[in-house]
Amino acid sequence: MKAISVKQMQELDRLSIEEAGIKGHVLMERAGIGTAIKILEFIKRYNNKHIKRFVLLAGKGNNGGDAYVIAKYLSEHTDTNIIIYSICGLSELKGDAKYHSKLLPKSIYVEVKKTLNQDDFKKGDILIDALLGTGFKGKLRAPYDNWINLINDSGCPVIAVDIPSGLNGNTGEILDEAVIADYTVTMCLPKYGLLINRGPEFCGIIDVVGIGTPQEYIDNSESNFSFFTEIDAYKLIKRLPANCHKKSLGTVLVIGGSKLYPGAPFLAGTAALKSGAGLVTIAIPKSADNISNYEHSLILRKISDDNTGFFSKSSISELKELINQHDVIVIGPGISTNESCYGVIKEILKLDKQIIIDADALNIISMQPNIFTKNNKFIYTPHPGEAKRLINGFKIDNKFINNRIKQCEELSKKLNGTVILKGNKTVVSNKGFTTSVNGSGCQALATAGSGDVLTGILAANYAQMSNSFESSCLAVFIHGKAGEIGQIKNGSRGLTADDLINFISDAYKEVSPFA
Repeated sequence: MKAISVKQMQELDRLSIEEAGIKGHVLMERAGIGTAIKILEFIKRYNNKHIKRFVLLAGKGNNGGDAYVIAKYLSEHTDTNIIIYSICGLSELKGDAKYHSKLLPKSIYVEVKKTLNQDDFKKGDILIDALLGTGFKGKLRAPYDNWINLINDSGCPVIAVDIPSGLNGNTGEILDEAVIADYTVTMCLPKYGLLINRGPEFCGIIDVVGIGTPQEYIDNSESNFSFFTEIDAYKLIKRLPANCHKKSLGTVLVIGGSKLYPGAPFLAGTAALKSGAGLVTIAIPKSADNISNYEHSLILRKISDDNTGFFSKSSISELKELINQHDVIVIGPGISTNESCYGVIKEILKLDKQIIIDADALNIISMQPNIFTKNNKFIYTPHPGEAKRLINGFKIDNKFINNRIKQCEELSKKLNGTVILKGNKTVVSNKGFTTSVNGSGCQALATAGSGDVLTGILAANYAQMSNSFESSCLAVFIHGKAGEIGQIKNGSRGLTADDLINFISDAYKEVSPFA
């Protein structure tokens, strides 16, 4: 799905109204109803004790107009109490917003307020921010600053309509304050500002609602990068052949572990199995074997290591034999940065194989760039710290250090492969494709071992799909979706990487009938 500028969105609306003949109030109705449906689905993650009232905060413009449509729909499809705090009287509204305000049922109370106070919010409120739209830029004026500060201090869940109020829809910058949303439902296509700079920090989970904009207009809109959603994931998950077998579903070798970090390769390997790989082998240093509880369907190979607990020169011949027997190779989870591993990494990277370079393998090549061999079959999976070390190690211009999209693109160019820059709204880049920003995930993924699980999902996808970029985009999305499911079931604080693995199949099934 394309990401676009605010000006492009305004042009899409203009074309829809003036050329396609869609009434403005119809577009607003679609936006509001679509958002309300998303809201009712989103709040299922909360215990009912946290859903006592919907409080809609309505501005003067079209964003406020969306609030009236949302309120009407919620009143028709839920028994929850609804109140609208409006920043202006309904008589002051214009155009489509005025049209929809007149359709409000009398059961919905609208209170016009110039300022808010903390008593206006209660425990159990779901706040719906429809104050300022994507066209906002510059500094906040009264009373918006007061309202936004109180929303953020309320302690209530917050849902933003189209964009969190106060956030610049083009740049993702904030001059004063902006609403901190747990969930943002944006219209038609995501705007750049939701996905760059501070946008992801303020948007929470981002969802998109179609409003019936003619596809030809969307197709003609240029875009600097894309936003990967469930629609995109659906297209990449294919029906398994009826005559498939374990070798046809891809074989994965995870080379990892050490006496310092023995568990990481097992997380990656189990995740690969749960993601559909037909056969997964774990290769660990022989002296590092202190893992006794792991999936019996994993094949374990203990590799010579000179009794050090780390891969070493003596490991290479055995590893190469295993590498030749597998489709996709993962190198890095838990291997440590022990110097004895340098030669192992160097020899493996000389091979013309589909290789995922992860964790300490990334740190080793950043410390010793001379051991690195370029291959466009390679996938790199740095988190921000590892990315910074790669940038420094390969002497990449760091002028993009605060721009995750540009940073990922520069790394991809330098390394000549696909780069997955992990974090909130993970970025995937390959010079042959439009850079992708991931549309799934949540705070529950901020737990040790989560990255190892992603690597396993990626390995299974890569073994079946061959295309490194598409495999990466799909893996990142499924990983994020599994995190969202885990958050609903275990909470933001209660999800571990071991738990996360158990939600991978749920994530696939939610996306595709062929999972």
